[in-house]
Amino acid sequence: MKRNIIYSLTGMLIFVLTACTDDWLNNEGERMPEGEVSVSATVEFLPLRPALDVNTRTAGDVIKDINDLCVLLYDEEGNLVKSYYLLPKGTASTETTDKFDVDDIDRTDADAEGDKTAETKTKRATFKLAQVPYGYYYMYAVANMGNLAESEKDNIQTVDKLKSINLTWEAENWFSTEETTDGKVTKATKNHQMFGYFTIKENTPAGANRNTEASRIAINKKDMELHAWIRRAASKVTIAYDASGLKEGVFIYLKSVQIKDIPVNCYLGKTNTPSENEQSSLIKDGEIIKYYTGTTPPAFDESYPVRLATGRAYYPCEENGTFKYGHEEAADALFFFENMQGDQPYDKRQDADKDGELDHPGLPPHLQQPDKDYSKYRPKDNVPYGTYIEVDAYYRSINEEKVGSGDIKYRFMLGKNITTNYDAERNHHYKLTLKFKNFANDADWHIEYAEPEPGIEVPNPYYISYLYNRTMDLPIKINPGYAKVESVKAEIINNGWAPIGADANNFDYYHFDLEGKNVWNGFLSLRRTTATILTTTEKDASEGSGIVYAESNQEYYNRTQRGNREYAVDPGIHEDTEYGNYSVRKEEGTNILHMSIPLYTRAKQMIAKTSYTGNNPYVAYRRQAKIKITATLSQGEPLTEIVDIFQVRRVVNPKGIYRRHNNDKPFHVVLKRLARENATNFEEFTSEGAWEAVVAATTHEGFVKLEKSSSNKYTSIDEHGTLKGLSGSVIDFKITFNGTCTENESRHAVIRVSYHNNTCNHLIFVRQGYAPVALLDEGRAWHTFNMKTATEETDSPVEEGSLFKWGNLNEPIDASSNKHEKEYWIEVQPKDFKDDKAKPLKIAGKETTKLWDEITSQPFNTPFEKPRINGKEVEIANYDDYNVLYKSKDIEMGYGVLYGDDAEETLSDINEIYGYRYGSSGTYGMRGCFIYNKTNGRNLFFPIGASGYGHRKQGYGDMRNWQGVVTGQGYIHGETKNTVVLRYSAGRSDKFNMTAGDEKPLFYDLYMRPGAIYWLQRVYPPGRDGESDIMAWDINYFSFDFNLISKSNVYATLTGENKIETPKSDACFIRCVEP
Repeated sequence: MKRNIIYSLTGMLIFVLTACTDDWLNNEGERMPEGEVSVSATVEFLPLRPALDVNTRTAGDVIKDINDLCVLLYDEEGNLVKSYYLLPKGTASTETTDKFDVDDIDRTDADAEGDKTAETKTKRATFKLAQVPYGYYYMYAVANMGNLAESEKDNIQTVDKLKSINLTWEAENWFSTEETTDGKVTKATKNHQMFGYFTIKENTPAGANRNTEASRIAINKKDMELHAWIRRAASKVTIAYDASGLKEGVFIYLKSVQIKDIPVNCYLGKTNTPSENEQSSLIKDGEIIKYYTGTTPPAFDESYPVRLATGRAYYPCEENGTFKYGHEEAADALFFFENMQGDQPYDKRQDADKDGELDHPGLPPHLQQPDKDYSKYRPKDNVPYGTYIEVDAYYRSINEEKVGSGDIKYRFMLGKNITTNYDAERNHHYKLTLKFKNFANDADWHIEYAEPEPGIEVPNPYYISYLYNRTMDLPIKINPGYAKVESVKAEIINNGWAPIGADANNFDYYHFDLEGKNVWNGFLSLRRTTATILTTTEKDASEGSGIVYAESNQEYYNRTQRGNREYAVDPGIHEDTEYGNYSVRKEEGTNILHMSIPLYTRAKQMIAKTSYTGNNPYVAYRRQAKIKITATLSQGEPLTEIVDIFQVRRVVNPKGIYRRHNNDKPFHVVLKRLARENATNFEEFTSEGAWEAVVAATTHEGFVKLEKSSSNKYTSIDEHGTLKGLSGSVIDFKITFNGTCTENESRHAVIRVSYHNNTCNHLIFVRQGYAPVALLDEGRAWHTFNMKTATEETDSPVEEGSLFKWGNLNEPIDASSNKHEKEYWIEVQPKDFKDDKAKPLKIAGKETTKLWDEITSQPFNTPFEKPRINGKEVEIANYDDYNVLYKSKDIEMGYGVLYGDDAEETLSDINEIYGYRYGSSGTYGMRGCFIYNKTNGRNLFFPIGASGYGHRKQGYGDMRNWQGVVTGQGYIHGETKNTVVLRYSAGRSDKFNMTAGDEKPLFYDLYMRPGAIYWLQRVYPPGRDGESDIMAWDINYFSFDFNLISKSNVYATLTGENKIETPKSDACFIRCVEP
């Protein structure tokens, strides 16, 4: 159940009080002449220049202007003698001819009451008063109230009546902008009345002395200069937020801040103290600042406008490297009339005695629950007429120590300290900084809260890695009330294989993902994943190699109970080596249980021909599963809760960093992802909870290190070299190299990045040195580069190399010829794949071009010759070289973007990220497949090409007889005889025309998915999975297949009506090994 929580801000606020102040009057005691005299006068205050904003908030520099002035003279008995009404020079008016000049004056702390200024400039009005009778007076200045001699004639006849003028708060539209006929904008404000008194200039008071009663002033000589400090009847408060004290995995979503219980009325010149007997009317809801647009808050997720966590700890946020705290003069502010409630015997601090318990726990009446003791509850600190600030927010904790979520209200009673003063004095700027701490709802936060009703709380949603065979722990809190928990079970009720949130107009996939159906095809398991590959060929199974037999996905899922599990509730760690450990903790003095149960992503391949996978193939979309948690109690109905588990987007940028043996240039990592499938730019993202990066495996201890980047202030490094990032921060760090190595060496490492509360993993493969390397002791040493010509390899592992026809090393198709015409390869349709039959293709290493048909291929049973690289004979990798990697339990695969020697940072544009080409794009990346040894980190990269298609397809008619398919399900666009297409797919040129009974929806748009094919040295007859005549190795970047591919897909020797005169092959990449 969700909590209703009300917080007082007392004790967590930093506040600063600054103000303009009143003046002394000086009685010079000289003989008073007769007649009248002109007097020069100055009126000034610490200003707040108008700058208007939207209706839900007020800019902090609104009430700064002096729009008009009344100067009033009273005799020694306090009776009105004369009044003057003045307007700014240039104002057209028939009311008065008296005018004043206005200018801005810089202010320092010396000008402020309390020795601290909140404003940098003043408005100053200077003028002359004519025909002032000699005499002794009390002289007052009133600004922004119009001509009081007309509007308040009866109320200005005495000093006491003047000070007692009752101002009324204009709650609606109290500031506005109006455009005049000449196009100028005039600014009109209300609630900006000001009051002060005059002294002779040389007796102008300073500091706190300004806030005193007026004294008599003698007008007894010519050319006297008078001065008045005036004070606003209103004050303002600004609010900033500091979440640096939160626990990891705790988020605060700010909804609004509002000032509450502000006086309806205020005296112009007397202390304003609302009470039951006087000025008792309060406005319950004052101004409000909303932190979102619209009428209701959007979803509380990573895109929420103002979300705070340790890794995004401050609001207002950082700008240009400097933290802003929201207390600038123009910062959004809440305004209010003076409310002086004085010192009270009631301490605002909710734990004033510091015993760790709330002094006055409880809830407002509308939130109180039966059978709860609220006798200590003290609303508003027992100051019913005080003014307070209320922050409305939502909190979410995914921290396993205390899981929860719900609405929060934080409250603070305004005053001059954080203990017992409740004076919200006029003309002050209150600066409040709300410092969140721990779980944002513990005792240090002075909470008033209701214990949740019996129920189950889980972080919802929660996240699991996009990678296959990965795990995370789901924290669960079960509050059974007065009962006891007897058992707990979990059941997967929905298990998606397809993306969620895909834009149907921009992303095309087969709609076969039915809610609550076919859960056996989904990515999630409640039990430990032991298989890497599920196969329907029983003789190919080898559980020691992670290849497990399955009659079907449904049969295997049900037989091994992937989708349901029961848990004992005895406190402690429950060890289960087969299915995965879980833990139970009982909260002291209660029946509340805290559990942590493991969840797993499934195998990389769940029967290859179906294409289902535990690895999220989508770079722009998540996949979703739903788990139903049920707790059986000793009494009453069972408790249930359904939690959404999102498999995060596939992260591919960056996936690998490679350096030559003599290159130790660091690399700046920022994990980035695509916002949608057909976006052209990757974007950085923040971690939903803490994150960390660690060197998980390496061949040479210490050769690579992780360091903080200058752009990320939210990271630290522990004594073990693990780099840790805070919740809500960008995943941003540096990889550095400790020196170099010899040309005949290669050093390897795997960096594991754990993010989203350390529940999701991303691997980055690092290598220094390009010497051939054996990934397994029983395997041969692989070369690092693809073949470019018969005697040359590429210059960089990021370079794709040339495409070769079978058996022909002498006519390689240069990489510069293998590209598409579109600027961005997005929103791909079958028509985008062009017929290159007539396109001149550059021959690598030569200054010549040839047409496709002019490039020959050898008979399929003729092996490739052994190439000579730098004068040394090597071999093209054969079936056994690839197959030993496929079958080894120590070998895993990762798919993503490699950056090479010249690259220094993660890029954003997809043409740069995917598009490395020799000679002109050294900082660019390349997609491909990383093969790595998970025990020591040795790794190897197979590029798929800048186009995303490491394969050029030879067309052979409409393929009806050969494919055994009909038009509409196969080669719809007619790859007729001799049509030449740059495309990975060996058997698809359009979408599958599938029905609900088909079991391979991820192949739906295989025709446009990226991948590459690599030739074997010779044909290998036996094969696996019933295949024969194995000629090449298939690397599917989308479905993560790393597997054999037979002759029928890459080489044509057709008979019958499709018979061709000369056998022809496709063109593929080549990788060599040491003999």
